[in-house]
Amino acid sequence: MILMPWWLSLLNSSLGIISAGFGVVAVIRPQTLAPSGCGEPGRRFYPAMYAARSVPLGLLVAVVVWLAPAQQSTVLVLAAAAAAQLGDVAIGVVHRIPGMVVFPLAVAVLHLACVIYLL
Repeated sequence: MILMPWWLSLLNSSLGIISAGFGVVAVIRPQTLAPSGCGEPGRRFYPAMYAARSVPLGLLVAVVVWLAPAQQSTVLVLAAAAAAQLGDVAIGVVHRIPGMVVFPLAVAVLHLACVIYLL
């Protein structure tokens, strides 16, 4: 059984917390993360949907890398988190929002690198 090095756990955990933080910001101040010109009537609906995914998944990543650093559940959680981040990257590319491409792509690459390391 391969253990994840502490610094990879710390990095994954930190990025999970940051991702969860973006979800909270999306609900509190949707205009912070939304592209300009997004003034539709239900402007809190989609940020709330984003937060419903990013907050629990980000916190789960932050915890699982410490509680079960070499378990299959960690591999599954990191793979799911990477898939969610890659979804954000795709949305950022389609809408031409560089900030929605660079950070999520880096996070997805780290999560996938850890998945490969643990396999």
